[in-house]
Amino acid sequence: MFKSLLRFLGMYSPSEKLRIAMYRKAGIKIGNPYVFGSHVFLDVHFSDITIGDDVIIAGFDYILSHSNVLRGYKADEGGICPVVIKKGARISINVTILPGVTIGENAVIGAGAVVNKDIPDNCLAVGVPAKPIKFFKPPSC
Repeated sequence: MFKSLLRFLGMYSPSEKLRIAMYRKAGIKIGNPYVFGSHVFLDVHFSDITIGDDVIIAGFDYILSHSNVLRGYKADEGGICPVVIKKGARISINVTILPGVTIGENAVIGAGAVVNKDIPDNCLAVGVPAKPIKFFKPPSC
């Protein structure tokens, strides 16, 4: 119940700082994001989600770390898988990230994508399911 309240505040707060603080309090590992939009649903009841520094999460996104469709619902039944969004990744609006996915450094996920597999560093992935369509040169320092 308490985590559900934190998620509600994390999703709907008008303040980006408050959204981040509520999700951190619920157990989500969040670095220092560049943008953390509103209406972002993070799986706080199974909070094995890590978001790196300089990440942009546009808003209206779903990031899930559990599934009870094909596997069990409890941790010991294999239904919980971590999600990692690495440094500099860009998540566009209305993206769904499914359990067990790692999004690489500086990767860009196009609007409306459903990410069900790992996305490599420095690439653009779009579609349902999301597939890499373009690779970028790594940013220089």
